[in-house]
Formats: sequence, structure tokens, C-alpha cells
Amino acid sequence: MTSQLNSNHYSILLNKKPLPVAGVFCFALLFIFASCSSFIVPFKSSKKIDLGSGYSALSAQDYEDQLASLKMPFINSPGIKISRLNEVTQKYVENLISDIIANNEIFFKKLKKGTVTIIDSEAPLHFSLPKGEIFLSSGLITKYLKNESMLVCVLSYELVRSEKMLYPRQTIIPIGYLSLEKMIGLSRLSLDEKMEVHKWSHHLTIRSGFDGEYYLSWLQAQNRNTADFILQVGDVNQINREESLFKAFLIKTTSEEQVIHRKESSKNFYTFINRIREV
Repeated sequence: MTSQLNSNHYSILLNKKPLPVAGVFCFALLFIFASCSSFIVPFKSSKKIDLGSGYSALSAQDYEDQLASLKMPFINSPGIKISRLNEVTQKYVENLISDIIANNEIFFKKLKKGTVTIIDSEAPLHFSLPKGEIFLSSGLITKYLKNESMLVCVLSYELVRSEKMLYPRQTIIPIGYLSLEKMIGLSRLSLDEKMEVHKWSHHLTIRSGFDGEYYLSWLQAQNRNTADFILQVGDVNQINREESLFKAFLIKTTSEEQVIHRKESSKNFYTFINRIREV
């Protein structure tokens, strides 16, 4: 009888399910032992970790190189069409840049040459990147650059910016392409900054042997045609202020600086304009 009871008791124990609490306890105990190999006790490590080691702030040269490298992502972006110049017209505009730099060596400390890329766009646009990378739109050239001196004014403006690295400091994440609107955004300057660039560009234009009076004509063309230039100027009120302030600057400096009048454009200029129209 006793033997039979013991047997029945043993059978009940075998068939009895473990309590849920016991299962949770066993799992927690197993997790603790399994994680011991990767667990680090705070303040026990003798090796000091310096989160700042190997880090250096982006230098001015680094930022210049980064901006200059945006040319290829931009011209390879969807929707961007580049007008290819023949060897003669490409050489003409690059020689024009070289003449501006050569006649203003005191100003240009870094730039020794520049290149021009023509964007196939009806909107009148001009902007630049560091290292003399200048972009002009076909609409700007064929509609508004009626004189060689005016072309020199625009080139001088962008060369000043490129030489002095006058670009808004922005964080640019490379994604393989760059929209036209983003490139224009890199050209946005405050009114005070733009006025300084205008003044320098005017001086450089005159010292390169061209008619500085066309600089005012250039600003007036933008002010009269704000609907066309809205993407370029951004703020319509600002271009109006630019013209007024530049007139005041001219009144003050006309007697101080010899104005060289050379209103006749070269034959190469008209060849350049006609080439853009044909492309």
C-alpha cells in the first residue's frame, strides 16, 4: 500500500508543470550569465576614451575645396544642360578672364585663371564657385549682355567672389547631384556684402581697360526686368537698393578714378554671342 502511494506521488510530480515565476527567474539568471562576457563595469577601465581625438574642424581650405568640387555633381544633375563652346569661343572668354586677373595682380592673390561654363537656360543667371569656376546662362548672354564691357562686369563680379571666398557658409551633404536652385542659393549675399563686391568689380573692370559705366547699366537692367531676374536676385527690393547705393558710390568716386571709355566691343565678343545663339 505504501509503495503504491509513493508511486502515485512520484507520478504526480512528473506531470506537474513548473510555475511561470520560476520560468522567468531561470530566464533572467541565464541572461545574466550569458551577458557577463560583454558587460563593462563603469569606472573600472584604465583606458581613457577621448571622443575628440582624431577630429578637426573644417578649415577654410577644406570648405573651399568642397565648394569647388560641386561643379561636376551640378553639371551632371538631371535637367541641367550645358552648352558646349568650340575651341575659339572657349579660348576667347577664358582669355578675357586672364586679362582681368593680369591687370589686377594686386587684388588677385590666389586666382591665376578661370573657366566659364554655359548653362542652357532662358533665365538670366550668373554664379560661381571657388577656384574661378564661373557659370553663365545662355539667356543672360543673348538677352542682356549687349556689350563686351558688360560681360567683363559680370565676370569681374564672380571673380571677386571666387578670390575672396564670398559664399554663405552652408553644410552640404553630397548626394550625387545638385539642383540649379541650390547653386543659386550658394550665391546669396547680404546687401552690404554685395555692395562691396560691386565696388571692387567696378574698379577691376576699369583697370582691365573696359568701360566702367556699363556696371550701372548692368544693375539697371536687373532692376527693370525683375520678373526675369527674380531667381537670380531673390529679393526685388534689394536690387532696387543696390542700384541706388551704387549711383551714390559713382558720384563719390568719378572724380577720384580715371574712367576709361572703350564702348566698342571686339569682333571676338560678337562671335561669342552668336555661338551661344546657335547652340
